[in-house]
Amino acid sequence: MKIKLLHLLTLTILAFMVLVTAHADTLYSELGEAEGIDKFVSKAVEVSHADERIAFLFEDTDDEEVIIQISDQICFLSGGPCEYEGQDMDEVHSGLEITESEFDIFVAIVIDAMEFADIPHPARNKLLALLAPMREDIIHQ
Repeated sequence: MKIKLLHLLTLTILAFMVLVTAHADTLYSELGEAEGIDKFVSKAVEVSHADERIAFLFEDTDDEEVIIQISDQICFLSGGPCEYEGQDMDEVHSGLEITESEFDIFVAIVIDAMEFADIPHPARNKLLALLAPMREDIIHQ
């Protein structure tokens, strides 16, 4: 009886681990994995440079590095195989004094870039929900 209970408990734990892992990998997959993430992040950075309302925020940045850092962070947050080793959001944006309006413009650009990259609408919403808590670390720093 104890052995059957132990087996049942072990199977339950393994099933739970598989479900958690599958769920974590789902958003990364829905975003198109590394290729999809890089596509919309690259587009967002490109459009941000062209948008006169926020282009000045990207003047002194290394676009390739910005794309790598944002892509790694999104990969990590969405359950992908990446490790984000970049700075905290408040560190990165310190001294920029980004306004709420400028932040919202960038978010709109990211949403359009996800549409450009054919990211499904539910995946966009899931990603935005993961990124939303960073708002307070970015604005007015």
